[in-house]
Amino acid sequence: MPPGKQATGPEAVAVAAAGVRLEKTHRHVRLSRLALFTATAAGPVALGVAVVSGPAAVAAAPKAEPTAVRTTAAAADPSGYAQLFIGAWLRSSADDDATAQARLVQWLAPDVELPDQAADAHDAHARLESVTTVRSAQHGPGRWWATVAAQYADASVRYFTVPVATGDGGGSFTVTGVLSQFI
Repeated sequence: MPPGKQATGPEAVAVAAAGVRLEKTHRHVRLSRLALFTATAAGPVALGVAVVSGPAAVAAAPKAEPTAVRTTAAAADPSGYAQLFIGAWLRSSADDDATAQARLVQWLAPDVELPDQAADAHDAHARLESVTTVRSAQHGPGRWWATVAAQYADASVRYFTVPVATGDGGGSFTVTGVLSQFI
């Protein structure tokens, strides 16, 4: 301000107080910038320290002695085989043994007869929706019984017990008998 226009009294105090507040704000901004740049620079510095310092020392684990493990041949579970068989068996008919389903049944169980669809009124009225194995149990060496559920479109469910024999080593299966049905 020009010397003749300088404020005196209360106006001068207000101008000086505004200048002090402005200077404090300017210092806060500079300190905030300094803190921000320091934090930004700390990341690469910490990375450099981590790379240069190398890996921590790792103690070698004591060498484990091999242990003998006995394994026995696990008996193969024929649940899936029985489920496949029942699905094909219920979709086949003794009236038409040339269909793919009938040939599959004859291949899976050569000694089991195809179902007589005319005698079974249930199959004539409801369409088969799904087939699921419910349970399987071994009843002697190489002899299994699998319980299979067949669900129909009308929400009814029929259960079948399927006797299955396993071949040498459990690698092959054969349905051995007539199916029993229970509701």
